[in-house]
Amino acid sequence: MTNTKYHGAIPSRCWCGKKIVTYVSKTEENPYRRFFRCEIGLQRKKENHLFKWVDEALLDEIERMSEHQARVAEEIEDLRISMKKTMQEEVMNHKHSLDVGCVGTLFSLLCLWSKCD
Repeated sequence: MTNTKYHGAIPSRCWCGKKIVTYVSKTEENPYRRFFRCEIGLQRKKENHLFKWVDEALLDEIERMSEHQARVAEEIEDLRISMKKTMQEEVMNHKHSLDVGCVGTLFSLLCLWSKCD
């Protein structure tokens, strides 16, 4: 009997704008089982106000957080790979500039040495 218009895990407000209250079931099918419901929905049972079992909401929240954590881990891995590639490129550029500098220095020394002769 969960409201199909609600897609979150732990609700805070009903579609009607009312805050959600936690109640305890007194039915034989679900004795003492806690549920979320807006106050209007409790009074107007024929209207489709939010209703969600607390245990189901908590499981949904755990699943949502797990999916979020997986996305964050994937983004971190992508950033790590990107940083590694950038660092390798910078090292190669620096190494190349050092090689050019060393060749230039050697060439200058050879020119100076040849002038000394």
